[in-house]
Amino acid sequence: MSQENLKRLREAIVKQELNVATEATAACLREGARPKEVIDAVSETLKVVGDLFECGELFLPEVMRAANVAKASLNMVLPLIGRGVAARGPSKGRIAIGSLGPHDIGKTIVASTLMANGFDIADMGINLNPERAERFLQENTVDVLALSVLLTSDVDKAAEVIRRAKRLKGSLKVMVGGVAMNVAVARRIGSDAYGRDAKEGVGIARKFMGVKK
Repeated sequence: MSQENLKRLREAIVKQELNVATEATAACLREGARPKEVIDAVSETLKVVGDLFECGELFLPEVMRAANVAKASLNMVLPLIGRGVAARGPSKGRIAIGSLGPHDIGKTIVASTLMANGFDIADMGINLNPERAERFLQENTVDVLALSVLLTSDVDKAAEVIRRAKRLKGSLKVMVGGVAMNVAVARRIGSDAYGRDAKEGVGIARKFMGVKK
């Protein structure tokens, strides 16, 4: 596969060019790119967008537009991931994933990467609160709970979600990520692991489930 369209996709996300990004994504898939290659390109580019925001080269509205462009690209590969996982056989584990805040791009990237690596995903959505999380876990059988915590104001809420989850199922493993998280905070709120990005999330999930690549 030519790398040219992946390069076009990365540039389109940074420049917030929706049509160019979707055209580049479609071209990548036509050329035989694996969904994981597209997901990795989107994830890496969003880190670049974050760096540009931190240094003042992009502003928040531009960051949000870039995230929406990235999400449009991811939405094109998600159905392909589902079919690929089904074709590979039994799931490596079922993971419930949700965001404590209103944004879902990070959750979408992590969920997509986990799916591409053979895990079954139960999406709890955004703006998750302890009551809704508890009800979801009562109604669904999962092996791992994954939480995205972007705002420091949601840290205590995440701690309550984890407390209730552990009370329901003491053996349930929990991993957290997001800009409001680090190793120390994750430990303090009762999480079993902290992942900096989707790649680390996959490694943690594999360790939890005792599976290899």
